[in-house]
Amino acid sequence: MDILLVDDNPLMQQLIARFLGDLGYRVGIAGRADEALVLARGARPGLFMIDMHLPDLDGPDALRALRALPGCAAIPAIGISGLDEDEARHIITRDFATFLVKPVDLDVLQDAVVRHLGDGMARSVG
Repeated sequence: MDILLVDDNPLMQQLIARFLGDLGYRVGIAGRADEALVLARGARPGLFMIDMHLPDLDGPDALRALRALPGCAAIPAIGISGLDEDEARHIITRDFATFLVKPVDLDVLQDAVVRHLGDGMARSVG
């Protein structure tokens, strides 16, 4: 798995996973932090993408829990939220490398993912 997407909104899950999948990335999806922990234990991702408001934890707490797993401490993370950047500053921690506002601009999303993982298509064919 290249990317672990943690978002409880099924529409966002589908949109982001399909878009990134079409770019050649393998995306694991979790709707809750506890589900994300199970997936990350099974297959360590190269990037976390975490919504700031999950049913069981907020985004920063979910990231801390994921990074506490063996081998996950240095995995980069992208925070996503429906809040605008100014409102989200008090939630986002410096542990997130990038912050994206919903609705996510797909070009900005692609740029952020490529910056952390490299080009998905190049990796999937080569």
